[in-house]
Amino acid sequence: MKKTAAFLCLILSLSLMGCSGKDQTQGETVATNASESQTVTDTQTKQEAVRAVYLKNDQGALFINLDQESPFTGTLPQDITDEDGSAISADDLNSGDVVEVYGDGIMLNSYPGQYPGITRIVRVEKENQDYVEKYGELLDQFFPAPDTSNPPELSLNYTQTDAIVTAVCDRFGYTWSYTNENGETEGIAVDSEHVLQSDGLVTFTLEGETAMTVVSAYTPESVTVTRWTEEDREGSKDSIPDGENVTVESTEEGLTFTAQPGYIYEIVGQWPEGEATYGFEAVEKS
Repeated sequence: MKKTAAFLCLILSLSLMGCSGKDQTQGETVATNASESQTVTDTQTKQEAVRAVYLKNDQGALFINLDQESPFTGTLPQDITDEDGSAISADDLNSGDVVEVYGDGIMLNSYPGQYPGITRIVRVEKENQDYVEKYGELLDQFFPAPDTSNPPELSLNYTQTDAIVTAVCDRFGYTWSYTNENGETEGIAVDSEHVLQSDGLVTFTLEGETAMTVVSAYTPESVTVTRWTEEDREGSKDSIPDGENVTVESTEEGLTFTAQPGYIYEIVGQWPEGEATYGFEAVEKS
């Protein structure tokens, strides 16, 4: 009996040791998983912030990822703060500012990259000129200064039921002056027929009243818009009738006006170098 009892005690003791060992192993596994989970979380947090230098000119803006030295673009968010944590606006960011860019971490595969999911920007250093000199060529590559030796093309952006359209207007006469490579001022004046007198005027097909936004590689300081009816075209070879002024508004999208089918439109753009005339005819979509 004593031997049997002792044998049973030995089995019970070994069983308890086995259970204790199993629990300890499970505890170690849980601790390991928790550590791995914490590591993943920390990695995700770090991936959200991209340290970059911000560069801009009159044509656009670019970020350079300072770790990878790769360029990318992205829409500036509302949440922008400076070195002290104070809120600032997008206009307060200048070339050479070093920033931490937060977002969803998804960079579109293009060149330059596109980061559409930016949610927050923190400026950590102002206007580092070393970065401006180092990466300025990339900014000029993607957002080159416009050629001001001639008036630029002028297009109109507008939205229809099944498409967003960008259409190029016809260019007519202009007066223009610019500074050449030798620092000398050159001027040129080109005369042409009036918009009403053009037999092959470009036509834009519209679904009723349509908001039109002026688009150009070299944005005009202002534009004036005048329109005439199809009936006004008759007899315009002899004299040009007075047209109707169209209201132009400055919006977030740019200089905008409303066009209607059945009219011929003249757009006169003003730049520091001079002015140029453009035109199109609006017709009703059948």
